[in-house]
Amino acid sequence: MSLTTDDLQDIRTIIKDEINPLRGDIEALSNDIKEIYEMISELQSSTITDKSFKKKSLEDKLLTVNAELLAMAKQAGITLPR
Repeated sequence: MSLTTDDLQDIRTIIKDEINPLRGDIEALSNDIKEIYEMISELQSSTITDKSFKKKSLEDKLLTVNAELLAMAKQAGITLPR
């Protein structure tokens, strides 16, 4: 049994209508995954995970965390309560 020209055209139509839209979804997911990896990388290089941070006094740790929190809030456009 061989495929007719109409069969091949139907297959092409199915691929065009069903599979091609999936490519956009796959690309979007790929971009999301890249963004998540970048966020994880930024978290891993943050001050809190820095080895010297563990050696700081509690007061210095709190001041450092507060400074980072204020910087993140400013970047996000959020005003934190005082």
